[in-house]
Amino acid sequence: MIDTETTYTAAGSSTETVEKLLRRIDARDREIKAWAFLDPDLALAQARERDRTAPVSTLHGTPVGIKDIIETADQPTTYGSELWQGHRPPKDAHVISRLRQSGAVILGKTTTTEFATYRPTATRNPHHLEHSPGGSSSGSAAAVADGQVPLALGTQTAGSVLRPGAFCGVYTLKPTYGRWPFDGVLPVALTFDTVGGFARHPALLGHLDRQLRNDHTNTPLPGLPGLRIGVLRPPWANRASPAAAAMLERIVVDLRSHAAEVADVDVPDHLAAIDEAHTLIMAAEASAALTDRISRPTGTISDQLVRFLAAGRDASAGDIQNARAALREARHFVAMAHAGFDVLLTLASPGEAPRLDAGTGDPVFNKLASIAGTPAIGMPTGTGEHDLPLAIQLIGPAHSDRGLVDIASYLTDRIGIAQRCPLPEERR
Repeated sequence: MIDTETTYTAAGSSTETVEKLLRRIDARDREIKAWAFLDPDLALAQARERDRTAPVSTLHGTPVGIKDIIETADQPTTYGSELWQGHRPPKDAHVISRLRQSGAVILGKTTTTEFATYRPTATRNPHHLEHSPGGSSSGSAAAVADGQVPLALGTQTAGSVLRPGAFCGVYTLKPTYGRWPFDGVLPVALTFDTVGGFARHPALLGHLDRQLRNDHTNTPLPGLPGLRIGVLRPPWANRASPAAAAMLERIVVDLRSHAAEVADVDVPDHLAAIDEAHTLIMAAEASAALTDRISRPTGTISDQLVRFLAAGRDASAGDIQNARAALREARHFVAMAHAGFDVLLTLASPGEAPRLDAGTGDPVFNKLASIAGTPAIGMPTGTGEHDLPLAIQLIGPAHSDRGLVDIASYLTDRIGIAQRCPLPEERR
């Protein structure tokens, strides 16, 4: 089983670990509401089976939470919608099959916004219950942040891994597009859709990548002393809070003492168009992908989802072409930036988590990596003016996922620039 020093799990057997986590969930989740489905007997049965067999990977016996748009044959998958309550898929998604083959324990299903779009869940941010955990992978971020599970899977189409990870103060990996299999996961916009991971230490994300990747393609990155870091200066920088902007500048100063080069990379003003362009393509693709999912005899969908799908369905051909042209320009920009720098540094969210009534937050800082299909790792880096987590992300070239994990681990364990966010009770 993975190193328990990097997790909130009990030393010893998988059964002991699961029992401890179930006790914590029982004590905490009435407030946090991170789980869409949890069967303690099923989780313990898996753990006991793992304890009876020889380890087959570093994930052997490790509990993992699963976003409720990733299909599981032995647990319901409801896609965050009342239309699909009680739905049992006929088979596991490919990522679930690989987790089972690695000996992981599928602890339960974590909450998601409606069809992984906009309507918030009931989930709360563990660090302040009146604030959002982010979305759409709300439950995965909150459960890991609260120490209810050491690892969880989510998905990202715009910013649904990196942003909730930032709001909840955990490490995240949005892998290279297509690196982790997507079969058996609810499609929203397949141009961008990517399975990603949440953990309380970046090394655990490396364990996930070893088991889930489709092949062994690897783009090496130099260690921190030889690393060239490009600091993105985008036209949407004014959407960052003063505390987040100041935090980023402090980190830039710190990194200059450790990296080979740290220099600004100006993002052209015209690339501000990618925010609306991404939203339009996402809406257009979702309007097709979700048609069959929302055509159910009972239940309803939210007015917000109705408007979102209508915007995509009604978009003109010219608007779609213009949006795709903007996305191509963004991909070209990222490729050119990586020609001069090993990694690109930016915020993982505009600031601290918003209050619950303000939605799940702005994904603008996450869209560049989602559009380019490049890997990005999110790292907690302190707190803002309301004592809620702040975070940065590093964006690497395609298939530099393992290198990003190594850099994040070095920044955490050796330099202290990234820092494990304390559990809520440790902050009091």
